[in-house]
Amino acid sequence: MPFLRDITENQREAITHIEGPLLVVAGAGSGKTRVITRRIGYLLSQGVNPYNILAITFTNKAANEMHERVRQFLRKEGLWVSTFHKMCSRVLRANIDRLGYTRDFTIYDSADQIGRIRSIMAELQLDTAQWKPRSIASSISYAKNKLIDPETFSSTASDYFYRTVAQVYSKYHTLLKTNNALDFDDLLIKTIELFKKHPDILESYQNKFKFILVDEYQDTNYAQYNITKMLADGHENICVTGDPDQSIYGWRGADIKNIMDFEKDYPNAKVVLLEQNYRSTKHILHAASGVIQHNRYRRKKDLWTENSEGEKVRAVHCEDEYREAEEITRTVRELVERGEKYSDIAIFYRTNAQSRVLEISLRNFGIPYIIVGGVAFYQRKEIKDILCYLRLCINPHDDAALERIINTPTRGIGSTTVKRVLDRARVQGISTFSALSQADSIQDIRGQAASSLKKFTDLIIRLQQSPKAPVEDIIKRVINETRYIEFLKESEERESKERIANVEELVNAAHEYDMNILDSNLQGFLEEVALVSDIDSMEDSTENVTLMTLHTAKGLEFPIVFIAGVEETLLPHAESNASDEEIEEERRLCYVGITRAMKKLYLTYTRRRTKFGQTNLCRRSRFLDEIPKEVLITIDKTNSEYFKHPDDISEEKDPPYYEPIFEPDPYDTNYHAYSETGKTNVSVRGAQTFSTGEMVRHPIFGVGRILEITGSNDKSCIKVRFNIGGIKNLMLAYAKLEKIG
Repeated sequence: MPFLRDITENQREAITHIEGPLLVVAGAGSGKTRVITRRIGYLLSQGVNPYNILAITFTNKAANEMHERVRQFLRKEGLWVSTFHKMCSRVLRANIDRLGYTRDFTIYDSADQIGRIRSIMAELQLDTAQWKPRSIASSISYAKNKLIDPETFSSTASDYFYRTVAQVYSKYHTLLKTNNALDFDDLLIKTIELFKKHPDILESYQNKFKFILVDEYQDTNYAQYNITKMLADGHENICVTGDPDQSIYGWRGADIKNIMDFEKDYPNAKVVLLEQNYRSTKHILHAASGVIQHNRYRRKKDLWTENSEGEKVRAVHCEDEYREAEEITRTVRELVERGEKYSDIAIFYRTNAQSRVLEISLRNFGIPYIIVGGVAFYQRKEIKDILCYLRLCINPHDDAALERIINTPTRGIGSTTVKRVLDRARVQGISTFSALSQADSIQDIRGQAASSLKKFTDLIIRLQQSPKAPVEDIIKRVINETRYIEFLKESEERESKERIANVEELVNAAHEYDMNILDSNLQGFLEEVALVSDIDSMEDSTENVTLMTLHTAKGLEFPIVFIAGVEETLLPHAESNASDEEIEEERRLCYVGITRAMKKLYLTYTRRRTKFGQTNLCRRSRFLDEIPKEVLITIDKTNSEYFKHPDDISEEKDPPYYEPIFEPDPYDTNYHAYSETGKTNVSVRGAQTFSTGEMVRHPIFGVGRILEITGSNDKSCIKVRFNIGGIKNLMLAYAKLEKIG
């Protein structure tokens, strides 16, 4: 039987277990995906109807991969393999009318949610400088995932902040219902509400899903736990897989207790441990185990591997974040020169802000890179504009979509006119589109404004009457009827060509959707787009170095991994020092980062780092000291003897940072002025004298060569080409330059 080839005894035990609850504690790189997919295949081979199987994972990418792996063995239709949100969306599309919504509801993404909350804050006269919309959105999301409704939240609000959040939450809840819209959290809680209020619907899905598999169970939140528990109570044939040591999403509601207490929920559960690691070398695995064993709240397991010992883990101590970025970049270049591929290399960091300096260095060294978690394709302005027109084709009461494009492309509808329409909608408790139909009766909307509103309303009605399939045709019609391409051409923006190319790529995406989906339709396409994540859009084959946060790295693997900023206040993060539980989650995050590495692992940290414009001294992370010394080499690249760590060694082959590695650009027309006769000298208040052609060091931009000096004394300007920072024009009096060499 193909499902049982090339597997260990423990994997076989998990794959062939059929009746009753099953917990698979799968260590990092232990072949968990193989076990899940082969378990599905085994169930099908034993006569289980694919219609009766539900498999849940956390990204569309993982779901698609799982589905394809199963199809390698058996091609049977009817199997549900999806994310929690996609599964709930599917349930709600069929049944949400029982909750007073219509089935053509819109799904609001995070940008839509923030936009609606901003509008409510403006209505409540809340200053967005004092009250951050994202903080309020996060508080509302947390409440929803704990199944706390607006009334309960308001009655338990303990301070001024939460009482303010309660006001926004209440209005936001009403607005969603008026707009026939759900946000991501609603997809979960409305499914629970549906199951609780209508037991017949719950029973029908319990009978349908006789076998349930949930991947990454340690990352489930309270709402997801409830959905799983309600469905599984029918037959208790539930299999969950995960690793408590990789529970890193507590900040967004994930509860490690869900997996730790699985046997309390299902006392007769079978437990299988997967402890053999197929991914990493022995040294990397030893380093990871050394760190994670310092956590108290965990399920003990002993990861081991038959892989080679490999190279020791390298911890590199750098002077500052710019030298850290340069050290990482130079190492990347050396690895590629020795035959490694850019696509095999990943750089992880704790916070998104760390990527800026890394990007500067990679660009200056000419190294191609991609950032996972940047501005995603479907979040780009021009794409969001077209998608909003498409959303209105399905649901005209989608206020977020309507307000975005009511004057895009420009059609003479000013902000004052829009405000009057919005005021009418708010006073009457109706959607903005409904208020548009009354525009002729709204005071002070006359003449050109009234005519423009009428034309816009007629446009949306025409688009609504268009066939909703194929999707490619309706998108082309939206582009043509709105003259969106002409609008971009007339904008005279430098990015207009790129924006037009993005719109054309959206048409391509629709074409692929039509070709690949048997019953393709606009609603299905919009749902796919709304639920896409950063990892889903990541290309596997691109020849670039990959940059991402440690949280985003979960579930991935790379032959070579760099983790930047392994310092106290970054990893562990300064905001996670309040409790042992938070420190343990930070340690799990470090463990996740380490176990992404297959062959080589580099951990970098700095002596000083600038945050919020202030440079502070740094301490290496406690997690570095938890790595067994026998697998760790600590390399000192700082200029200070005082800050050396007892384990630091120096590598003679690498020049210290204060030795310039600057190479003149042969195409630089200023280079020929560097002769002795062509030098320009300048000094400030009798301090150092600087000359063109000299090498200098800046506390932020690093080493560079002076290209040009203009002005004199305190008003002198100096142009310097830095190795990392590029060409900068600086006021010499304030530049803090130091001559070197």
